Amino acid sequence: MVATYLNVPRWVNPIFHPSLNVIIEELSTMIKHLQTQLIFLFIAFTALVLVSVGATYWGLQAQEQDALVINLSGRQRMLIQQMTRLALQLQSGDESASSALQESEQIFGQTLLALQSGGTAPYLTDSVVNLPATTDTQILTALHDVETNWEHYRFTLETVAASSDSASLQITLEEQSDDLVQRADAVVHLYETASTAKVNRLRVIQILFLVFAMMLLAVGAWIIRRSLLKPLQDLGLAAKRLGENMLDAPIQVEGPEEMRTLSRAFDEMRSRLHTARGELIQWNATLEQRVAQRTKELETLNEVSREISSRLDIQQVLNSVTEKARTLLGGEVASLCLVDENQQWLKLQTLSGPKHAVVGNTMRADNQFANAVLESDGAMICGVDACRGGCRMLSDEYRVSHLAAPLRIGDRTIGALCVGSPAQNQFAAESADMLTKLANVAVIALENARLFAQAERVATLEERRRVAAEMHDGLGQTLSYLGLMTDQVVEFLSDGKEVSALQRLHKTRETISKATSDVRRAINSLMDETPATKDLCTRLRDTLDEVASQHDLESVWRSDADAAPDCSPQTAEQVYNITREALTNAARHANAKQVSVQVGRSNENYFVTVEDDGNGFDITQPAPGGHFGLQIMQARAKHIGGEIEVQSTPGSGTRITLMWPIEERE
Repeated sequence: MVATYLNVPRWVNPIFHPSLNVIIEELSTMIKHLQTQLIFLFIAFTALVLVSVGATYWGLQAQEQDALVINLSGRQRMLIQQMTRLALQLQSGDESASSALQESEQIFGQTLLALQSGGTAPYLTDSVVNLPATTDTQILTALHDVETNWEHYRFTLETVAASSDSASLQITLEEQSDDLVQRADAVVHLYETASTAKVNRLRVIQILFLVFAMMLLAVGAWIIRRSLLKPLQDLGLAAKRLGENMLDAPIQVEGPEEMRTLSRAFDEMRSRLHTARGELIQWNATLEQRVAQRTKELETLNEVSREISSRLDIQQVLNSVTEKARTLLGGEVASLCLVDENQQWLKLQTLSGPKHAVVGNTMRADNQFANAVLESDGAMICGVDACRGGCRMLSDEYRVSHLAAPLRIGDRTIGALCVGSPAQNQFAAESADMLTKLANVAVIALENARLFAQAERVATLEERRRVAAEMHDGLGQTLSYLGLMTDQVVEFLSDGKEVSALQRLHKTRETISKATSDVRRAINSLMDETPATKDLCTRLRDTLDEVASQHDLESVWRSDADAAPDCSPQTAEQVYNITREALTNAARHANAKQVSVQVGRSNENYFVTVEDDGNGFDITQPAPGGHFGLQIMQARAKHIGGEIEVQSTPGSGTRITLMWPIEERE
């Protein structure tokens, strides 16, 4: 209710929902795009690694092959030196060197042929290796020179091996051997140079691969930083600024399109928060004032409620309600109408404001406006052109803006309360709510006043009945007795019985004195509400003895001490009066000789029974005119929640029993 009254601003509704949806969508798109880029970089890096590994493996294989070729080329130099030595041994007559020389020549020739054209070449004992044909022109030229010199060297070698010791041939052989060794060394050098070139190329390739790998890593790091880390860092700083309520600076994050869209979403959220904060500040600035105003209105309504409820006169309540409604709501006129008993008309009961504001005192209850107000749950905001034309009891001037609220008690509507003003839009929803509450308070006050008036009427009627009963029990019966005594005096005087007449006059004087005492006692009892101090059983027995003494009756008292009535003074007074009336009736009208009173308890009730042996009467016939004793007794019994039971037949006496419920007393 407070939120409705204070008109909570629109920023209370969710302001993050649209921006969060955009942020989530853009984050998903950005992650997918980043995944694609990283997958591409991963594939490129993997391919680069595979190529690098392949190149390294190829380089190692080439190095192994080159090492074998260099080894075989180096072995050619050793074979040349060995063949020269074996030839010289063979020349000196060592025939054992012949087979070794032939084997060395064969190995040298096969190896040279394999180095030139490719093929198998002996490598270790009983093993051969397959050499590829070389494509290097320098190596081929050097091998060709070796082959040419090998032919000359081989011829000289065979000549030296076949001839005897000849110094000139030895010199020639050694010279050719040195030349051939130099050429073999040149081949080895060329092979080593070619192998070194391959290693250098492999190093260059590895360096290039490393450079490419570093470039890929740098590109990946750049992409991650540009597309993710830097924008997220900027967004983190922006979120921190938002968390610190720094909403003035716009959020601008550079990066891919997704990040820019995400930045715009964050900036839109910031803009909404900035707007919401402004509304919150503005709303908060007036909150305390409106709460104070609301508190003042509620306090005023409470004071009005207490003042209205404190009045018990219905007209005063009506006047107070209209006056307070006009003052509290700031209207120019207020009126209160009540529905008549036939539920057909609304009748004006009271008016607060200028008399000319009202143009009529009645309105049909089935009128569209009246029917709408009486059936509504709360106050209605009306005007000349709204709310079915408004209240026709008010003049057009005061119907420009007015409120109408039903006066409802439970499901019953008893009237309507209206407040009018000549100003446009004078009343808002808060005023309607206030008038509804005031109408509810007014209904309660009216009902309290009605119940109080009703209670006063009931109390007055009850008091009148009690006074009538007192007069009947005392003064009425005494006057009847005095009338009887006067008639007897007249008869005695007529018969010349002056002594008897004088006795009756003395007795009449005593009765008048006693009647005077009874009247004074009755007046005192009306003025003094202090109950009698004697207990009920004692009072009842005293009354029995008094009546029996006055009328020369035989009395019988029966009472159980454990069942003696324990009741309130008001109940005891009614029981006493009922019993006294029953005894007086038995003494004066029944011509009884004996009368008895019994007091006791039966289940959840107390009882008092008065029984006589008089004439009795027909209980089905109404009492003779002017005798109200039984009627008054029944009224008294009903007042204490009891009942009277009469048993009587003509010639057989009468039995009257009073029963009343046991009271719960502290």
